[in-house]
Amino acid sequence: MRILGTIVLVLLSRLVAGQSAKQFSTWNELQNWVIQNAVVMQVNAQQLQLANLTETAAWLNTLNPRVPTTASIINNTDLPVNFIPGQVFGGPEGSFREVTFGQQYISSFTAAPQLDLINVSKWQDVRVAEANTEVVKLETVMSRKRLLEEVNVIYCSIVQLQSQRDLVEKFATLSDSLAIIVGQKYQSGLVRLQDWNDAKINVLQQRGLLRNLEHQLVLQYSALSSIVGSPVSIDDAGLTLESIPSGQSQTALNLALQRVRYSKMMYRSAQLEQLPVLSFQSSLAYQNNSNLQWMDPASRWIFSSFVGAKLTWDLPTNAVKATNVRIKKINYQLAELVLKDETRKQVVINDQLRLDYENAVQELNEKQEVERLEKDSYRQIENQYNQEIVGLDKLIIGQNKWLSAQMNLLSAKVNTKKYLQKQMIHYAN
Repeated sequence: MRILGTIVLVLLSRLVAGQSAKQFSTWNELQNWVIQNAVVMQVNAQQLQLANLTETAAWLNTLNPRVPTTASIINNTDLPVNFIPGQVFGGPEGSFREVTFGQQYISSFTAAPQLDLINVSKWQDVRVAEANTEVVKLETVMSRKRLLEEVNVIYCSIVQLQSQRDLVEKFATLSDSLAIIVGQKYQSGLVRLQDWNDAKINVLQQRGLLRNLEHQLVLQYSALSSIVGSPVSIDDAGLTLESIPSGQSQTALNLALQRVRYSKMMYRSAQLEQLPVLSFQSSLAYQNNSNLQWMDPASRWIFSSFVGAKLTWDLPTNAVKATNVRIKKINYQLAELVLKDETRKQVVINDQLRLDYENAVQELNEKQEVERLEKDSYRQIENQYNQEIVGLDKLIIGQNKWLSAQMNLLSAKVNTKKYLQKQMIHYAN
């Protein structure tokens, strides 16, 4: 019956060629590996690195230092002609004389160091970048929680399916043995054909249930392997529960608070962009003029320079800046609304997690009692069948009811484990 291992390994090897299956024996092993190696977590790490770089750039940009540099070489192939009154050269009044001014070859180099002395919006950008970094950090935590919750569901489903598969395999073996015995009795004329058919139908039903469990297990392994990034093998038969976590998760609420702070900073930054900017400016220029060649060594380089300050202010402000202020204000107001809604939701979510776990524990206790009763009933029916008091149909019905009770008990155990681990994921920071 144990053909699942071969099926899983074949399918997963096709999903991730050239990689060996990673085996996990406990939930903590799988959780730690996912946190360190999952693609989603690697993407989040890169996003946090980008946020840190943006923050560093914002600090460096407060002075906005820059040195625009230009260099040129010009060949004036035809110099411009100017007209000068003729009397300057002793000619008659009212006459003009054509005169050509300038040098044919002009080589120049200019560097203009500048930096902002007062630029309030750039200072505000530093606070915006810091707020954005905090938002990204909390988004990384939330992303990790969502990923682990998804992995937790798949992991518990695999543990449940593997436990149910092992159980059904035992019952399928029992059904096979029963069918063989009934077949021998039928050949001896001791039972009816209907009894033998019922025994064979029971075998087919058990095999069909086993096949469906194996199919679902392969699908769950495929889903988990797509997250992990390689074939996975889960070998956790233990369904023992750990201590119940306590506390209240504030991650989602803190994220909403940081988003409000970030939106407020962005709104303030858009307002401060309306203010003037005072900049230091200067220029260092060199020029070489010649009628013989570019950068003529026989001609001296002429140096010129200046220093000063420049005030830049859009009066009136342009439409883009004005619209940006309005947009940022709306975003700030939306973030505040989300914060109010998140505050309410966190109370509901924390209560829901507690109630889900308590309900799962109660259901587990009920399923344990039902399984005990069904087991006792089956033993009674089995004794009665051996004494030929009841027919085979009663025995098969009792067997299937006991199997169903055990299947439900396994589901309740795994469900309780799933909700407990969900609380632990939720309360982790």
